[in-house]
Amino acid sequence: MKKIVAMVLALAALSSMNIFAAKKGKEAKIKIEVVNRPGMALGTEVPSWVVSVLEGDNKKVAKSLKLEDKQIFVFSNQNTDLEFLKTWTDQVDVQRQVANSFSMAVGQSANAVFQGTSGDETKKKMAIDQTVKALSAIEMNGLLKEASYWMQFRRPKQGIKVKKNSPDSAYDYYYEYYVVFAMDKKIYDAQLTAALNGIEDNASETVLLKKALSENLRAPLMDKSADSSVEYEFDD
Repeated sequence: MKKIVAMVLALAALSSMNIFAAKKGKEAKIKIEVVNRPGMALGTEVPSWVVSVLEGDNKKVAKSLKLEDKQIFVFSNQNTDLEFLKTWTDQVDVQRQVANSFSMAVGQSANAVFQGTSGDETKKKMAIDQTVKALSAIEMNGLLKEASYWMQFRRPKQGIKVKKNSPDSAYDYYYEYYVVFAMDKKIYDAQLTAALNGIEDNASETVLLKKALSENLRAPLMDKSADSSVEYEFDD
């Protein structure tokens, strides 16, 4: 079930921000609080590019960071250990997240291209599978980290109704880490073109999908591993 999360960013707030999560069809709301983030004690605002990440607007992320002339990848992950989370996301998990970004782009393109069309479902699936396989094999040479940010949240443990003075043991604490990687568009285009050209045009479905991907994969890409079903709304 889709969770709707409302994040209230008080521009002059000196205390924590609140997030309210509610499941569809239920009146009960779960209060999720931001308990820590860079500059929170000083009342500094959350960077605009982070707001854009949470809104799922990759183009705004690129604009905020002045990276419109580069190909960007936006990743986010969750863990209870911040240092582990940073190391894992920045160094170990990058290739998997790039592959996930490609897979999501393939799925979105396939849905747009094949939706409502007749044709062999087996060929459609084959076109998707071989495209994902080819793109996932790309090693993104020249990918550089451009920006990162973290927030620490707490939410009531499942089945527990918290009150104003509830102890810390009534909550689950976790970090969410956001990072933007970028690379020169000429280098990216060369690698992408080589990968797409390596996919055999053995069916009309493959040709259509490759044509759609040639454009879609040149837009900023996001792999929001933390929870892609979450929507964020911001109030000034």
